[in-house]
Parts: sequence; structure tokens; C-alpha cells
Amino acid sequence: MQIDPIKYAMNRAYQFVEEQQEALDDGRITEAQWFDINKEFFTEAYLSTDNPRAQSGHGGDETRWRYSRGMLIEAIHKSGTFLDVGCANGYLIESLHKWLAGSGLEVEFYGLDISEGLAGLAKKRLPHWQDRIYIGNALYWTPPVKFDFVRTGLEYVPLGRQKDFVNHLFVNYVAQGGRLILGLYSEERDKRELERDVRAWGYHPAGYCEKSKPDNEIVSYKILWIDKG
Repeated sequence: MQIDPIKYAMNRAYQFVEEQQEALDDGRITEAQWFDINKEFFTEAYLSTDNPRAQSGHGGDETRWRYSRGMLIEAIHKSGTFLDVGCANGYLIESLHKWLAGSGLEVEFYGLDISEGLAGLAKKRLPHWQDRIYIGNALYWTPPVKFDFVRTGLEYVPLGRQKDFVNHLFVNYVAQGGRLILGLYSEERDKRELERDVRAWGYHPAGYCEKSKPDNEIVSYKILWIDKG
């Protein structure tokens, strides 16, 4: 049986993340080491392919990319600025810019990544936006300006730091009247674990979007967003 190298890499990534979380929880590595190890692993994995979706951590084809990542358009309800936290090679902001064409919305896109190598690739791929691609650890970094839309995944920080991460982004990244978008993530259809966590952290989601996962009817793609002000 032929093994899909992208799917194999994605499965290995899930295992790797669990191993590093266990190492952190057991005290075998520090938080700083957790970030360094994860950065090295994912930079190497993403740069090992010339597939722009795989360079953004996606294992599917262009149709699946549009089906899942296109959900983010549901959260973009006005013109403004959009920061993708964990932008990797910049393919997501490039795609959103294309998908919003003709919508009547004027959105300026920015990216942030902890990896110098991935941010460098984004700058190379998107030279017209190279001044909009930042390098930094989003848990500690503070942007020069605030944004109307900030999208992030919670997997960019250790489990025990997710509340701190959301707080930091909401306070320091999101402009008044802006929106923090969490996801894309996968979750069992009838569960609302992330929403439960977000509410426990003191936030009230303003919106939610869900799509069935084509290859697994039990699991859905999901995003939720929190409005500021």
C-alpha cells in the first residue's frame, strides 16, 4: 500500500505534539525549549515540501483547502486589517485575499510567525506584503498596531498557556470593535469543548461556524470568534 507522505507527516505531527506536551508536563523540558523544539520540527517539516498547502500545515488538496479554510470568510464582516497568527508561508492570507475579491470588503492582510524560515518564505512568496510579515513568539510579542481581525490557533502554545495566550491577543492585538477568531480546529460534532474553555476564561463567543468533515461524519471543522467592545 502506497503511503501519502503529507498525511504521514501530519500524523507524525500529532504524535510529536503529544510527546512534547508530556515532556513539558513532566519537567523534562522548559517552556522556552518547548517553543524551540516545536519551531524546529514544524519549520523543517513545512519547508521539506513545495506544496503551498502543506507548507501551511494542510494535508488536503485545493478543494479541501477552500472548503475548510474558506469558513474564515464567515467571520470577516467588515473592511479592515487582518492578522494571521502562525501564518507559516502566507498561503492562508493569500487565499483569503483572493476569496474576498468582489465581496465589496477592503481587507489588508498581515502575518506573524515564530519561525524565521517560514516567515522568510512568506516574504519571498508575497513580496508585495513583505513589510507586513512579522517574526515573533505571539505569546510574548506585541504588535506595533492593533488589528480589526486576528486569527489564531491554540496549538501554537502549550496547553497550560492557552488562556494566557487568548488574553494576550485579545488585549494587545485586537483593536476596539475588532474580532479574535479561533480556529480552524476539528472537534466531534456534538461537543463544544473549545467554546466551554473560552467561556470559562471569561469570554462570550459572538459567533460560531461549523462544517462537516468530508471524510469523517462524526467530526466537524469549526471556528468561533470573540468581539471586542
